[in-house]
Amino acid sequence: MPGPLALIGQNDIDTRAELDRHLLERSGGNEVLLLPTATVEWPRDRATQLLNQRVGFYEDKLGTKVTVPQVFSREDAHDPEHVRAVERANYVFITGGRPKPLAEILRGTPLWRAILDRWQAGAVLAGESAGSVVLTEYVIDSEGQGKGGVGPSIPDPYWYTYDSTGLGLLPGMRVVPHSDTAKGQWLLTSMLAATPVDVPILAVPENAGVVREPGGDWVTIGAPGVVVFHKGAHHSLDALAAVEPNPEAGI
Repeated sequence: MPGPLALIGQNDIDTRAELDRHLLERSGGNEVLLLPTATVEWPRDRATQLLNQRVGFYEDKLGTKVTVPQVFSREDAHDPEHVRAVERANYVFITGGRPKPLAEILRGTPLWRAILDRWQAGAVLAGESAGSVVLTEYVIDSEGQGKGGVGPSIPDPYWYTYDSTGLGLLPGMRVVPHSDTAKGQWLLTSMLAATPVDVPILAVPENAGVVREPGGDWVTIGAPGVVVFHKGAHHSLDALAAVEPNPEAGI
């Protein structure tokens, strides 16, 4: 049976770490595989600094063993060593960054196949920010001066396009991370304008996550404020009940 599937607005590594404590427990172990591929277009020094902070959080505060495959190209996603690391993982965490290059690097690769296989075998699969967006069919991608940037600021001009495909594991829905921030509201406005009203849009604040349980139920973890836009705005997750994962997506 597939494992829990978590969509995270932005991971909480500053306070109680409720999300990670929950997902680590669900994984049945104390190890996490971090996949930083979505940061491929960020300045390397800044991306490395943020990754080191995340690794330090897991190791120092949670006592967790961390594996970080350096997957930043399609060649990397075909590397047998990286694939084997995924095949051993019980908790795969896809970090934030930009969803479009993340999808382009992973789509149709042995690494993505390994991620899907582990999830179908019961491992926890979590996507943070861009890592959550890419699990759906379509992604909103940033353009303008903000392209490739790091941080929550919104440059001027700043706009989004909606013509890139995700990996499609969760078809028939959309995800907006950081929904409690100015950047998230810009994302949400763009997505609402481009999405049919019968397609549910899941807006997830920072420090919050929405988890699809193996049986198909959806639950919220962490901070409050999760909203589903589906023929209106709802705090109930009922509209997501019809979303069925496609484990062959992106292959």
